[in-house]
Amino acid sequence: MTSSGPSPKTSTGAESPWDSPIEVFKESAKELGFWMALRYALIYALSYKPVDDTRYDDQHGTNTSGIVPTRNLDIEEDSTRWQANLFLASPARITRYMIEAQLGAAPIDPQDYSFVDYGSGKGRSTLVAAEYPFKRAIGIEISAELTAIARKNAEQVRNRCLAPIEFFCTDARKFLLPEGNLFLHMYHPFGQDILREVLSGIREQAIATEQPRRILIPYLFSVAMAKAVFHEFPEFRRTRDVFCMNPQYRWTLYEWVPHTTISDEANNSASLL
Repeated sequence: MTSSGPSPKTSTGAESPWDSPIEVFKESAKELGFWMALRYALIYALSYKPVDDTRYDDQHGTNTSGIVPTRNLDIEEDSTRWQANLFLASPARITRYMIEAQLGAAPIDPQDYSFVDYGSGKGRSTLVAAEYPFKRAIGIEISAELTAIARKNAEQVRNRCLAPIEFFCTDARKFLLPEGNLFLHMYHPFGQDILREVLSGIREQAIATEQPRRILIPYLFSVAMAKAVFHEFPEFRRTRDVFCMNPQYRWTLYEWVPHTTISDEANNSASLL
């Protein structure tokens, strides 16, 4: 899940101001002037819109597309719901690139890692990860409705996958991580308070593990807020920044490095600049 720009429709069918693009253009022209409004209209018309990207679904007969605003998520506790970002799946090719970049750069053997997607939504990133021979491909999602859809999608593609697929409907702060090496995928799934609690939980579980293991956290849509929270946990060392012309697909790789201090992380961050 992550935040995004305006979209024509929500997956729930709720009305959107973009159902009346002419009215939106008129208001924009009043505010920005005709030529500036026209410029932005052309940029919007020609730009990639992830909400309309159904290529994975067209290929596999699944339902992983669409958008669900935060207010429409079936999360009972208000404080949790408003810390959860809206549902919007990342493009399958982005997930594949993030995985394959690590296969070559880290390097990692997926057979030695469990893949976990925090805020898995309808399951697209988890299903894409299952195309690789991970020990397990796991999705964590607090919305029961989205989890049910993800499980149906898993049944649709399970026979084509190399990794066993599991979806858990639970609060990410309460999830017990699998043993062994971990590839923890995050697509800007929550606000800073929940992210802080999730990272604290990952750290506690990592410290409590007697056997040494490797924990990688590729964070997609790497915004300043998320980087600031990660900086509070120097054990999660920032090892790589991957830039993209579309900032929504900029990502940062963090790796669990025990006994790292704030000063160590500051020196490491400076070396990445």
